[in-house]
Amino acid sequence: MSTAVILDEHSLRALPGIEAALARAGALVMRSFGNTPSPQLLRRHAGVGVVGGADKAGLVARLERATTALAGVRAPVIGVLPPGLAPTRDLLGPGVVDLLPAGAGGAAERILLMARVPVVTGRPGGARPAPQKAVCGGPDGRQGQAEPAAHLVVVASSTGGVWVLGAMLRDLPGEARAVAIAQHMDAEFVSFFADWLGVVSGWRVCVVEEAAPLAPGTALLAAGGKDLVVERGRARAVPARSPFVPCADRLLASAAALGPAVVAVVLSGMGSDGAAGLAEILRAGGRGLCQEPATAVVPSMPESARRAAAGIRAAAPEALAGAIAALGRR
Repeated sequence: MSTAVILDEHSLRALPGIEAALARAGALVMRSFGNTPSPQLLRRHAGVGVVGGADKAGLVARLERATTALAGVRAPVIGVLPPGLAPTRDLLGPGVVDLLPAGAGGAAERILLMARVPVVTGRPGGARPAPQKAVCGGPDGRQGQAEPAAHLVVVASSTGGVWVLGAMLRDLPGEARAVAIAQHMDAEFVSFFADWLGVVSGWRVCVVEEAAPLAPGTALLAAGGKDLVVERGRARAVPARSPFVPCADRLLASAAALGPAVVAVVLSGMGSDGAAGLAEILRAGGRGLCQEPATAVVPSMPESARRAAAGIRAAAPEALAGAIAALGRR
């Protein structure tokens, strides 16, 4: 079944050519009537509503109407930012899975990828569903067997990095490679995110409650509200101790002890989390790269990484998997 994408007039103006790009990718493309995505259409066709606004107030109002209308069918909503408006956390309410800048490159692929994000319904402070976690490992992390020669990829990601991470893993072979991820995220979203990441990437995604092995073909996330650290052969979830949860610097700094077997990647996000940890990995003989800042929804994390580690490669989202594989072969 084709993925249905319902676009309002603001998103059509802000993303020139998006209808044709989505159609070429095999999507069922529809325009909304009354400026609100139709829940009747999305009951019949799994998909996503895409809404924009002339200014921040208009976008907030449209997001509110769209998420309310689509809550019953659990369809996600994507917001398209008006020109000059930066993405902010207050725009990412329940049901809003991504924010696209006006004129964003690769918008069709990103919309189709985010259309599969599980939706958390309800408004802030309301009751939320209690999802089942994909829990891996026990207190000593011995469940499963790690491959001794496995390479480790450690990823720092925040606002705007989710879709890049999903696409990167989808294109990255899992043989002889484990991935540990610090994706800034509220605790209640972790289980939904893990389910979605496994679907779109094809990787086995493990939410680490205590400890789990660094097994090839496995992507590891810390349980909600915790940091993730790695050591030889396993990853552990530990109490968070910084405003960024999970903390990317803490994950990357722990991986530095593993030396040349590590590749670090810094994706889109606000602030500088991950830059100091990346520098430690490079000093220890590991390798690193970042998302090309010009392609990031929020470029400050990859920009900080380039300042902290002069000379590292920056790659566009579609080139990240190949760049990681090339670094791992060195």
